[in-house]
Formats: sequence, C-alpha cells, structure tokens
Amino acid sequence: MKRWIGLAALVLIVGISFSGQEIVNIGPQKAFEMVKEPSTFLIDVRSVAEYVLIGHPVMALNIPLSFWSETEATFVPNENFVQDLKARFKAEDTILFICRSGGRSLRAAQAAREAGFAKVFSLSEGFEGAADDKGYRTIGGWKNSGLAYTFKSDPQLAYKPKTGK
Repeated sequence: MKRWIGLAALVLIVGISFSGQEIVNIGPQKAFEMVKEPSTFLIDVRSVAEYVLIGHPVMALNIPLSFWSETEATFVPNENFVQDLKARFKAEDTILFICRSGGRSLRAAQAAREAGFAKVFSLSEGFEGAADDKGYRTIGGWKNSGLAYTFKSDPQLAYKPKTGK
C-alpha cells in the first residue's frame, strides 16, 4: 500500500510539473538570434491584414490565430490553427510566436504546447510593443527595436491554409 501511495504521489508530481509548464516569454532581440538556428521558426499570429498592412518581421510566417469577420465586425478564431501548425512543423521544432503586443502570441504558444509542440516561446513585446503616454505603440516590440521588418508579402511566408478545408 505504501509503495502504491508513493508511486501515485510521484505520478501526480510529474504530471503537475509537465502540465503546469510555463510558456517562456522572450524579447525581440533574443527571438532574432534564435531564428538563426536550424529548425527554429517565427510565426506571426496576427490577422492577414495586420501582417500585410502594419508590417512583419522579414522571416515571419503568417498563421493567424484569428481572422477579422466583416459580417460579425470582430475577430473570429482560426479553427484550423493547430492543424495549420501541424501541417508545417514537427513537434521537435522550436517555434516562436509573435503578435501585436504579446497577448495572442501567448495564447498561440499555449495552444501549440497543448498540441504537442515542446519548444514554444512567446514574444512578450510583440511586433509593435507597448503604447506610450499618447497611445502610440513606441515602447519595445520588434519594430521599435530596429530589427528588420517589411510590408511585402512573400508567397512562401504568407498564410495559406494547409488543412484542405
């Protein structure tokens, strides 16, 4: 009986440590250095319009976490987000997620982790960073860090659903 209780306690502790694993937040400069490594990818989870009209890191692949719905006048979830990730990446790849300011990238990293991707990171400052006292996004972020970004849409990086739906 003692042995069973000890084993159950060990399983519980190990289960908690794996299930409660925190997503690591990184800054733009760290992300820029990391994407130079093999099997490391930067995923921009903003909508297609944000990716194109506001700009994006030159090496960022666009897989939106949500889409703008004209009929609903709001963002609607990309129901195929995890399927799109699985169609493009291996579970052992390192995936860095970026959005506008860090919220969606954290949710995307959590979804990827739950789907079996072990090495996921969220860019805490996002592409645009935080708002200054006048409401402009000038504090931190990829764009304000002097890192390379573009408005051009590379067909290899632009969003294309891979699920066949």
